[in-house]
Amino acid sequence: MELRHLRYFVAVAEELSFRRAAHRLHVSHPALSQQIHDLENELALKLFERNSRGVELTEAGRAFLLGGRRVLAAAQQAIAQAQEAAKGERGRLVIGSIGFLTSSFLPIALGRFREQRPLVEATALHMSNRAQVEAVLNGSIMLGIGFYGYVLEEDEQDQVSTRLLLRSPVGIGCSKHRRLPKRAVPKLTDFRYDKFISFDPEYGSTYEQWIRGLCRRFGRFEPEFEAIADSLESLVSMIAAGRGVFAGPEIAIRGRTAAIDFYLLTEFESEFELFAIWKKQSQIDPTISKFIEVLQEAIKPAEVAGKSGS
Repeated sequence: MELRHLRYFVAVAEELSFRRAAHRLHVSHPALSQQIHDLENELALKLFERNSRGVELTEAGRAFLLGGRRVLAAAQQAIAQAQEAAKGERGRLVIGSIGFLTSSFLPIALGRFREQRPLVEATALHMSNRAQVEAVLNGSIMLGIGFYGYVLEEDEQDQVSTRLLLRSPVGIGCSKHRRLPKRAVPKLTDFRYDKFISFDPEYGSTYEQWIRGLCRRFGRFEPEFEAIADSLESLVSMIAAGRGVFAGPEIAIRGRTAAIDFYLLTEFESEFELFAIWKKQSQIDPTISKFIEVLQEAIKPAEVAGKSGS
């Protein structure tokens, strides 16, 4: 039995006339009669009583009509939902992100996206850069937000698509009790003998590698790491307590500088780049495309704040 059999049956049952039902369905009278005959044979049930005045439903036909209408309504609903999903208006969106880098804009983007796409279930998970790449490729997340310069293997680069989300100026955070040179703006080399605070690899993989490259390239020294933070709160607490200094993007600790000092490093041109990543496909999923659009709108104030701060 196919859906067309149900449509034909319901039309005849509602019209109580093969002629009117055939006209409504835009099929020939003989073709419609044959389809109903085939349906009755398949069910081994007599659904209609035929007489000179037309047709009437049997008791079995009346019972079948109730179920047939429900099935057709469910099919129509399924089609509508599939069409909504194809347009990015329904479904799910699982996002992996590095929390300390996205806390200033991701919650805003999720709220706006919920307003615009209430039928899309969006979920954000904390994941390191490497974990995001693996999850994107195996399909457990649909979108990642992080920095991927050190984690994408050569064979993976052709399997993913990326989009630059923002560039953030780089700075250094230290305790308010840390004595600094009297010049107006500290330099990276002023911290060559300080202990640096890193992140737990499970929280921010490749971060330490990024800092080492920064210090070698622009400060010409090898940083020494003293403590490991597993959250933004623990990072700020360690800096405030004088456990070490933190070098990284300004966006990472925006709004958390009341307890510490943070200085933008202006002696060199270096910006931290944050990307969106998703599995490459012939056409970007409309849900992903729409969320990136909302995300970029939420990021704009963050970029303006960063530029004004620099």
